[in-house]
Amino acid sequence: MKVSLMQNPWYGDNTLELELPADWDVTICGMGGEKKPALKKDQIISALRNPIGTKPLSKLAEGKKDVVVVFDDMTRPTKISEIAPLVIEELKKGGIGEDHIRFICANGAHGTYDREDFSKKLGEKIVEGYSVFNHNPYSNLSYLGHTKHGTPVEVNAEVMGCDLKIGIGGIVPHPQFGFGGGAKIVLPGISSIRTISFNHGDLGGWSAAQNFRDLHPTCQLVYGRLNAENILRQDSEEVARMAGMDMVVNVLFDFKRNSTNIFAGDVVEAQRKGVEEAMTHYRAQIPQTPDLVISNAYSKASESAIASWPSVVMKEGGTLVIVYNTPTGQVSHYVHGRWGINRVGGNLWLPPPGILNRVGKIIILSQYPEKQPWLEMTPPEKTIKLRTWEETLEEIKNTYEGKPRVAVFPDATIQKPF
Repeated sequence: MKVSLMQNPWYGDNTLELELPADWDVTICGMGGEKKPALKKDQIISALRNPIGTKPLSKLAEGKKDVVVVFDDMTRPTKISEIAPLVIEELKKGGIGEDHIRFICANGAHGTYDREDFSKKLGEKIVEGYSVFNHNPYSNLSYLGHTKHGTPVEVNAEVMGCDLKIGIGGIVPHPQFGFGGGAKIVLPGISSIRTISFNHGDLGGWSAAQNFRDLHPTCQLVYGRLNAENILRQDSEEVARMAGMDMVVNVLFDFKRNSTNIFAGDVVEAQRKGVEEAMTHYRAQIPQTPDLVISNAYSKASESAIASWPSVVMKEGGTLVIVYNTPTGQVSHYVHGRWGINRVGGNLWLPPPGILNRVGKIIILSQYPEKQPWLEMTPPEKTIKLRTWEETLEEIKNTYEGKPRVAVFPDATIQKPF
């Protein structure tokens, strides 16, 4: 049996072919929306002209002077280049000149990106014709006060200097917020390290302190399970209101990073509507306690720890194969990441996910192995790192004498178990 897994987002988007023995009991675990057609240009235009809970984009632009388009970073699968030119057209209809539009990457605590990244994300014409900036979470910030939860709110000053603010990104399951999209483009996207750390750590509890205290109740098993109830989202939505985000444009994805649905409008209402669809769109087929799980990290290949969640559905003591391929390796993270061997680094460093304790063996299959990726995906004593499927298959055969029950998740970074 041959299985094709998408690899290398932004770097060729090719496939890895896995040849599985014909006598193995294999289930390819799809998701609800995987066969939806890709969005067409007229659907995107219609969403911008008929938004949810706010005026059409061209009307929002009338009388405004300076516009900022905040877009999600390279850790996200959104093909901004398909949306941003249409946003610009609507802005021009509203009277905005080209010199009054700028783009800012919502890289949050993910470090910075370069021209090559911006060209892939936005397209060459936008990089050549418009100013594009990274967000700096340590500087160039405007203090806006505190949220009701006590979060100190510091947001990108360039964004705050514009009188029309638009966010473009995607809605996918998220291990801390439940789902992405909406206000996440502001917090963490264009917020300070102090703001991000308070939101993620003091409110949610996401740090190594999990060994001593529980996560907030609305942050437990949250991955694609809930949304509006999540305290981190509620806090981020208050910040987005304080920052004056005028419109978000959010899309859903298939297994090839194609956008399939679009939800444009109010920063809260549009995201809520999108999540209604996302609840079933990303829901994975869940088999009964497989012996072996092959979990592919594609859409978020540079955050491949997210692909570890299928370990919760497998047989205890079984084998988990995490597949990730991206020449960038794993993303740097100023808050959760490691910045040295002797010193942990990020003030909210995260250890390997606790769900992996039930796994007997973990195989990391990647053409781009790293000694110390962020964040540590797996306990080292259980982990084997291999470069080829042939090596991986041999290791599996040495583990199982019979015919294992196998579950393959084509893209566990966007699929969800609930």
